[in-house]
Amino acid sequence: MTRSQTMVFGAPTRRTEAWRVYRIRTANSEYELEVQEPGGARRCTVLTKLAGEAAVQSFEDSQPRVGERCLYDVSPLEWMGQPLAVGTACTTPIQSVDFVRHAPLRTQRAAATPKNTLVFSEAPARASRPAPAPDTAAPAPKSWAPFPLGCVEMLEAAASVLGAVCHQPSLASALEGDPRLAKRYRLALAQCGVLLETLDARARDA
Repeated sequence: MTRSQTMVFGAPTRRTEAWRVYRIRTANSEYELEVQEPGGARRCTVLTKLAGEAAVQSFEDSQPRVGERCLYDVSPLEWMGQPLAVGTACTTPIQSVDFVRHAPLRTQRAAATPKNTLVFSEAPARASRPAPAPDTAAPAPKSWAPFPLGCVEMLEAAASVLGAVCHQPSLASALEGDPRLAKRYRLALAQCGVLLETLDARARDA
């Protein structure tokens, strides 16, 4: 399916299929990305730009793209550093991805999709622009898929967090002025190393 044939759904609709929900951050913006689980005849993805916990605008797409590839063909670990295109919206390069939860229902978003392609500039929102009232419903608790898929998703989430740290080249110099924080950093890094060695050894013995 070419980009011109992409099916764009109405953003306020509700569906009953299972969804995976991610929190995505770019340079100055934050988004919620809802990806429909595979299995149906046609999948859908919803990108919502957030202002705090309030939804600013939502876009739906059956063929979302990360860089030049279809999002469904790319692991979340490969989203880092790539722009995301959903419907008529295109973000700047992604800096971090966090898996949030599985959701049986997609969150309803009140949004108007513009006719022309919208490229998020990452500029702070203007104070004069009113934002929709935040959803007063209690947030769904974070959950993982059943074993063993849930364990793989946990590792993907951990890798995305480490990737975000690795993308901070000034971290070492920033820690030089805070010995206590530098010690915490070294201890956490050592613990990550031990855990990775343990998992690697189990994989070799399996």
